[in-house]
Amino acid sequence: ALVIGVSLPRKYESSTTILVQESNIVTGLMEGRAVATGVADRASIAREVIFSRKVMNEILAAGGWLERQPSAIDQDRMIEGISDRTKVASPRDNLIQITYTDSDAARSFHITQRLAELFIQESLAAKERESRNAFDFIDNQVESYHKKLTDAEDKLKAYREANVDARPGGETDSNTR
Repeated sequence: ALVIGVSLPRKYESSTTILVQESNIVTGLMEGRAVATGVADRASIAREVIFSRKVMNEILAAGGWLERQPSAIDQDRMIEGISDRTKVASPRDNLIQITYTDSDAARSFHITQRLAELFIQESLAAKERESRNAFDFIDNQVESYHKKLTDAEDKLKAYREANVDARPGGETDSNTR
């Protein structure tokens, strides 16, 4: 057993846990007026982000795999290998755990750290897009309501000018006359 244990390649596992913020930008802005979307499976969303081509290209560069300038097919194989050695789980509702296994301890730590950083960056970028979209929607609604209100005021003003009796206090003036 000792000979087998010594002859097996060494594997180093590094993991990180990320606390996911529960709030949604739309919740504060549209409280009582709109329903914020709920995130059901955070682990699957995290997997989509982490295993995206953009993030995996960053990981290839961070791990030093691109120094040999591999072909596109070799890069795909490397990405597949990295994906196989990476686990994304959600131990609780608001936690994401990323675990990476490698034969090099320093690279295992560095890749896990970089995966967490990239996931957080992508999440922040998504929140920023969501905030921008919510702001643009609200701004468009305000502009629309402002235009409708201005048009209604103009029509009311024109009606009152055309019909002197329709002015405020006009009934009293008519009765007095």
